[in-house]
Formats: sequence, C-alpha cells, structure tokens
Amino acid sequence: MSKKSWQLSRRHMLRGVGATMGLPLLEAMMPSGGRAADDNGRYDFDKPKRAAGAAGAEGQPVRFAAFFMPNGVNHSDWDISPGKITELSRTLYPLEPVKEYVNVFGGLRNSSGGHDRGTSSFLTGRSPKKTENAAEVDVGNGSVDQLIATACGGAILPSLELGMSPPRRGSGDGITRIYGSHICWKDANTPVPHEMNPQRAFDRLFRSFKTTRTSALGKIEPPTPDKSVIDIVLEDAKSLMKQVGRADQQKLDQYLSSVREVEDRIINKREANQERVITPDMSREIHAARRNMTKMLGKNRRKDSISAVPQIGYREYGRLMMDVMALAFWSNSTRVSTLMFGDGSHGRNMSFIDGVEGNHHSISHHGNKKGSLEMFSLINTFFVEQYAYFLGRLQEMEEGSSNVLENSMVLLGSNMGDGQSHSSGNIPIVVAGRGGGRITTGRSVRGGGGVPNLHRSVLDTMNLKSSLIGGGGGTLGGFKA
Repeated sequence: MSKKSWQLSRRHMLRGVGATMGLPLLEAMMPSGGRAADDNGRYDFDKPKRAAGAAGAEGQPVRFAAFFMPNGVNHSDWDISPGKITELSRTLYPLEPVKEYVNVFGGLRNSSGGHDRGTSSFLTGRSPKKTENAAEVDVGNGSVDQLIATACGGAILPSLELGMSPPRRGSGDGITRIYGSHICWKDANTPVPHEMNPQRAFDRLFRSFKTTRTSALGKIEPPTPDKSVIDIVLEDAKSLMKQVGRADQQKLDQYLSSVREVEDRIINKREANQERVITPDMSREIHAARRNMTKMLGKNRRKDSISAVPQIGYREYGRLMMDVMALAFWSNSTRVSTLMFGDGSHGRNMSFIDGVEGNHHSISHHGNKKGSLEMFSLINTFFVEQYAYFLGRLQEMEEGSSNVLENSMVLLGSNMGDGQSHSSGNIPIVVAGRGGGRITTGRSVRGGGGVPNLHRSVLDTMNLKSSLIGGGGGTLGGFKA
C-alpha cells in the first residue's frame, strides 16, 4: 500500500451536539505496512498507557467478551470428541455456521462450586471467601475482563458490563448473594455492576450527554432521546464521506445503517411499552391477580425483581444487548464486554421455549429424569443459540481484510458443570474468535486444568501479564493450537 498524503486516526470519531460515535477500521486509517495509525502515524499499541494488548494482522484491536449462562449443562447433549470439530453435538449445533471460529474445551474445573461462589469465580479464577456479610466479600483478585480493560484503554468505555437479572439481596447457605450476582470484579473486594437496560447501554456508547426525568410516581426514568444519534452526527459523517475512498464510503454506510437499525429496534420496543395505558383500576386488578398467582403457585416474586428488567421478550432482550455489544466492538468504543444471561441461580421461567415448562433453576435440578434432562438440554441450546447470534454479528462486521470475530476472543461458560450436583468440575467452556490470528480454531480440546489456566491464556494472547490472575502461573494446554 502506498504512502498517503492524508491519513485518518484510528481514534477518529464522528461528532455532533450531544453525541459522539467511534468508527470501524477504515482503509484511510491504514498507513503503508497495513497498521492503523494514531494522530502521529504510529500504531496505537505502541503506546501502552493508551492501548496495550494484542492487535490483528492489520492493526485491528483484539477484543474480549464473556457470556455467562447459569446452572451448568446436560453433558450428554453438550460434549463432543476431542480433535478437529467435524460434527457438533445436539446442544452446540447452533454454532454450525461459525464452527470454524470455535474451540470447545472440556474437563476444566471452576475454582469454586455452587451457584453463588461459582459465579464470582467464573472470571476471577479464585475461590471467594465464604461470608454472609456483603462488606467482607473477597474474590482474591480482579476478573480477567477488568484486567484487560485496565491495561488496554484507548476507547470510549474501558469495558461494558451488561446483565439480564437484577442483583440479588441477602444470603443463602452462609454465602452472600453478591457473589452470585456479579462476574466482573474491579479488584478482590469490588464488584462491577452491570447495566440491564439496552437503551442506557446504547446511550453510554453513543451519547455524550446525560439527562434524566422524573415520572409522576417520583421515580427517575432513563433518558429518552428525541433525536437519532445518526442524525446528530450526520453532517460530520457526510464531511468524512467526501474525504475517503469508495470502499470506506461503503463501510461507513453499512456501519451507520447498522447503528440506525439497532437504535430503531430499541425505540420501537420502548414506544410499544409506553403505548399501554394502565388506569388505576386496572393497576389494582393487575396487582390483585399477581398476589393471587403468587399465593397459588407459591412463587416469591418481589416487585423489584419484576420492574428492574425491561418488560420485553427474553430472547429479543438478549439480542438487543448483544447488538449493542457488537456495535461497541465494531466502532472500537470498547475492547471488553460481558453479558450475564442471568444470575448464578437463575430462576427465570423458560416456558417460552418449545418443550420447556418451568424455571431454569428447578429444571437444572433434573434428578436424572428423562423429561427434566430433555428440558435442561433445550434451555442449554437456547443459550448457545443466543451466543451464536452474537458470533454471527461479529463475523458480518468487516474490518480490513478480516472481520471483528477474527480479531476477538468470545467466551461462553457457566458457574458449574451440572446443576443437579453443583459440581465445579467439567464446566462447559467455548471460546470463539481467533484473537487477531493467534488462535487456531475449529477444535475440541479436552484435558485437565482449571479456569485460572484459561484466563491466563487469554491474558497471554492479549500480550498482557498473565500472573495477575488465579494465584498461579500456568496456562491452558492447547488454547492457541
């Protein structure tokens, strides 16, 4: 590639009054030699203080995402034979379109067992202190996502934490529920809260202002944008279009269309919910019916556990969250993101899945009964389908001569191996993406070792100090090749 007289910074953003947007990797950011440049024509990762870590073949940033699915899996329908992946298991079959980007790891042990402690150790690789007191939580070290975020920087958000269940209060079996409500830890004693509203997550990424409004009930409501982010930055986008080549113009148009589509879906969901008119009489009847159902079904359904989560379908809710994550990666708005499909016990009713009747937690205690195991597998498959959706989105997002999935590491795993036994052994682990070309994919790897070895391998692939996590120094055999 010949040297350009004009070159765009990799950190260039589209700007308008009240909004900023990061950009995907463009040819105009690529100097001679094929690496994205900073304002001085140097690759960003030459500045560790701003953006340490690994880079793809053309200077693309390597991203890390982690997806947490609670309660383990039915291994009879999950496990596959070691070696090159030629055929996926029933539960993993949704990964078929992206199986060349996938590695499946078996036989790994979590550092702690159980719903709550196993959740907190999922990304820390340490067994947390056993305590009922929320003020005494100690998970040993920060989580792998936060270590990467602290080291890499160079983005609008160091990390984006999302979740689909509110934090749980109190304790059970001598363990504070804080452990089961968080996978991300800034340090050994500080959990990182997750955002549960896709609109607020979207605004954090693409809006540079913060506004709130108070409802008639005196509650603070999330900001409601009255103008599209795309419309706000449109003039700057038009100006940039005139300066870049045809390929970059096409990529910009594709990127802006993707952002617009996600924004429209979020707004449509919000407006559909707002169109419902609930009179005081209706409200009283709704609450009466809810109390009656609670009494008859024996379910403890607290008001805060209902209202804290957006009232949209669980499948679409998750995909809105994943679309925000994918756009954040593509625009280089963040290099690190996590999504909890639920807390460590996850009692959500999963009857929206054909063939499933009941809540996830209860079904995971299957008692080796054929019917319960079948429903458990269907729930496991649902989460793999959601994960596969995200991978497909990343694969579609072009970045230089590759795509965002090529330049990512995307982890899917659980807090335990099996919900019936609460075993910390043989937890389900999938890692997708090639880490900027550092990882050979399409493999099933089975062997000993623990989650700390996995996380140290992730850090090593990111060119970061791996001894900062898990209290040891070993990496996972077969992680890269």
